[in-house]
Amino acid sequence: MANRNPNTKGLTPWKPGQSGNPSGRPHLQPISDRYAHIAEEKLPENIRKKLKLGPGATYGDAIALRTFQAALEGDIAATREVREAIEGKATIRVTEEREPPQFDVSAVPTLHVPVRSN
Repeated sequence: MANRNPNTKGLTPWKPGQSGNPSGRPHLQPISDRYAHIAEEKLPENIRKKLKLGPGATYGDAIALRTFQAALEGDIAATREVREAIEGKATIRVTEEREPPQFDVSAVPTLHVPVRSN
């Protein structure tokens, strides 16, 4: 087949089978990226001391501590958050206790086929 674009005479930008963009389009998560950045920032001293956290504590440390405290105070959403952060989302297990169905085979009509003898 003839090359339809005269500007690319015999040029191939990459080898056959090689991707032109191996990393793909970057996945942008602007809000989540900002949360992650702030979570790693050091806490101001007054907040760190109020929460009784050690030197170098971050906003992420403070949030984790407060979430645990809320869970201990009975906050079910906080308890779920802690469990899911540690163990992952719970799988839904469906179990059903049933007895196997009983069939009365005597009620099934039968077809009698005569057998020939040779």
